[in-house]
Amino acid sequence: MNDDKDIWLPGRAVVVILVAVVSALVAAQWKHEALPLVAFAMILGLAIVKARWVILDFMGLRRVRPHLAIALLAWPAFFAMAAAARAALAAFGTAG
Repeated sequence: MNDDKDIWLPGRAVVVILVAVVSALVAAQWKHEALPLVAFAMILGLAIVKARWVILDFMGLRRVRPHLAIALLAWPAFFAMAAAARAALAAFGTAG
């Protein structure tokens, strides 16, 4: 079983930075075109994973206050779904 002492925070910080760099590189590949939905979904997924790591590891909410951690994780998930819905509506148009 993993314990909080097993997580090496500087190593996790490097991983979080690498996730941010990969997201930026994926977004930078499309200069004047619309970002494809697959790349957009990948960026949103990486943002949620990064938020989860920051909330659970760096804020120290892994086993201490699970309800607060769930509430804090709901915010980036909500905004990611809202951004995905907006991008889908812009790409596919409305039904009217």
